[in-house]
Amino acid sequence: MCMTSPITKNNEKSYDLHANDWHNAMATNFGHKYLEKPAMTSLLPESLQAKSVLCIGVGTGEELSELLNRSPREVVAIDISEELLKITASKFPDIELHKMDMMDLAFASERFDYVYSSLALHYANDWDKLLTGIFRVLKQNGHLIFSTHNPAYWGKKPATGESYTNLRGVRVSEHQDTLPGGVEITYYNLEGQAEIKEAVEHAGFTLEKSFEPEVREADLTSLSEAESLSYTKLKTKNALLPLFYIVSATKS
Repeated sequence: MCMTSPITKNNEKSYDLHANDWHNAMATNFGHKYLEKPAMTSLLPESLQAKSVLCIGVGTGEELSELLNRSPREVVAIDISEELLKITASKFPDIELHKMDMMDLAFASERFDYVYSSLALHYANDWDKLLTGIFRVLKQNGHLIFSTHNPAYWGKKPATGESYTNLRGVRVSEHQDTLPGGVEITYYNLEGQAEIKEAVEHAGFTLEKSFEPEVREADLTSLSEAESLSYTKLKTKNALLPLFYIVSATKS
């Protein structure tokens, strides 16, 4: 069993400390509501009947309604933050939740039909190790769907001066940022989208689709003046340099 890294522990503490603020911020986070979440759910089939789903980095459960509406056989969700999981449990008491480091998935091999992860994989400093673990717990012909930071945008953020190189020689840079709700995080940035795709394929996956999501059209008449301004700023920012990168792959 691997030991949780000091950086992961620091991220855990920050999410624990600001769990309620994070949860409240997600209700008005337009980057999630109009950009990342719609793009992610567009990759899900209309039905997940008889399928088993693992949600990595569930946070306060913003993805779970979309997953449950597709009638899966089971949804299992993990996160490193105990306080975030408590909030998720209060909203979804029937979901199987685990406090778990995604770098050390404590599940049987070939248990899940789908692994779904929203904006969590960039917390890993070794994508080979991370994706090998995900590959192991997926069934043959199982699907991996994830969103992550777009390296072109998030790589502009100030680096801490640290970098990590894994056993295969793949390098990531270390960065710090403050998220909505005051959550202070450290994340790791691969050099580009090509490196993300290469890591996915090196782990054994067949890449099905990858793209930079666009902001979903909104009815501006339904938004307040402040909300309309936030939406317009998001759309302008993402058009100049997309914020996120989304990947769908199959274990085949």
